[in-house]
Amino acid sequence: CFLPIGSGAAGILFPLIAEEWGANANGVAVTSGVLSGLLSALGCLVGGYFCDRIDRKIAYCLFGLLMSVCAVGMAWAPHNLSMYYVFVMAYAFITGLGYAAFTAVTLEAIGTGAVATKFSIFASLSNTPIAYMGLLNSYFYKSAGSNAGLYSDAAMGVAGVMLFLLVRQIIPFRKS
Repeated sequence: CFLPIGSGAAGILFPLIAEEWGANANGVAVTSGVLSGLLSALGCLVGGYFCDRIDRKIAYCLFGLLMSVCAVGMAWAPHNLSMYYVFVMAYAFITGLGYAAFTAVTLEAIGTGAVATKFSIFASLSNTPIAYMGLLNSYFYKSAGSNAGLYSDAAMGVAGVMLFLLVRQIIPFRKS
């Protein structure tokens, strides 16, 4: 729960980079607010569906990598209003996929005893990567521009997946 896989932290950058991409305050409010919330919820439903059909840990890694691809795609795309809307909304949907997969992996890992307590602890701790990735992405944005902030999000997501897979090889998950 401390890894930056699927944290959705680049969403913190979107209002900061909006002007560079031609988005006004109303556009940011709609895409980063209402639409992102709805698309994230839809992503959670779709992600949950896939997590019931494929290995949850693999889904978690795949969705984390998809989020990294989206961040890089946004950095490479033309910095215009249309691309801003497309990538902000795609990122929100993928964030929902990631949250569903995180929940699925967490529920699988905690087993059947004291489920509500264990899940609450894991869920609260999962805010840690959102916080530190927000700081890291903002640092790179302020230091080197919007693309650097997006690249930092992508790179840390890939690093998180690699570490997750390494730990998975060393400490196999048990089925409960």
